Amino acid sequence: MAIRFGLAFPWSATVNALADADPLLLAAAGGANIVSLLAKGTVWYLLVRRVAPVRLATAQSATLVAAAVNSITVAGSGEAVRGQLLHDRDGVAYSAAFGSLLATRIVEGMGLVMLLALAFPVIRLVPGTLGWSVAWMVLGLALIACVLIVNSRRWHPSIAGLVPGRGLGWIPLAGMAALNWGAQWIAYHWSIEATHVAITPAVSLTALVAANLAGILRLTPGNVGVIQGSIVLGLEAFKIPAAQALAGGLALQAVQVLPVLAIALAFVGARGFRQLASQRAGTVS
Repeated sequence: MAIRFGLAFPWSATVNALADADPLLLAAAGGANIVSLLAKGTVWYLLVRRVAPVRLATAQSATLVAAAVNSITVAGSGEAVRGQLLHDRDGVAYSAAFGSLLATRIVEGMGLVMLLALAFPVIRLVPGTLGWSVAWMVLGLALIACVLIVNSRRWHPSIAGLVPGRGLGWIPLAGMAALNWGAQWIAYHWSIEATHVAITPAVSLTALVAANLAGILRLTPGNVGVIQGSIVLGLEAFKIPAAQALAGGLALQAVQVLPVLAIALAFVGARGFRQLASQRAGTVS
């Protein structure tokens, strides 16, 4: 089946769409992706500082490095690096560092609920497609369940201090998480639009949710292939040709991976040089 698909797929149309992509829109999409990661790092920082002293710069740099690791590895390798960097650089206990990552996931789910609640009244998603409507409903119910679990306060003692509690304590966190998702949405929209696909906000939002749902398990390095396949299937409901959808997915992967890899290498490289300099100074003294 793979060979047959590979031979029959209109690769030339995909290559042509990528060759004609708008570089300014791709650059803007890359910037939106960085904003998304910074918002994600801020949510994590706001949670961790409830239980341990931590610097915002540490949380942000660890988030960017973890995103780079996720782009070249499988499973949750990036999250492991994220917690390890927080422990190494600011001395945060492993229980708090990794427990905060679990709490961050739930806050991000609440942020997605908030974003969808704001988006649904404005845009019409996949008109006339019952299957997708049911999928959206199930996703919404699952995320609402996350909110109820959070408010139940049934947490392990190692992460109980991360929970803001009932009431308004979650609103700033969920709002920052919604900013993370909103910036991702913009990155998806501009990346796909850069390949000259006739796209609407409903199309890009569908691509965003489809790609994130399909990539939860991270079965391939950086979810390469998984993201593109989910975008092709998601945009099929909008009658967008597979070749164009694939071009948009490849452009999206490029703006998500290449700038983050460059930033992460700069962080790790600068820190490595500083450690080498300090070791040399110690040797000389």
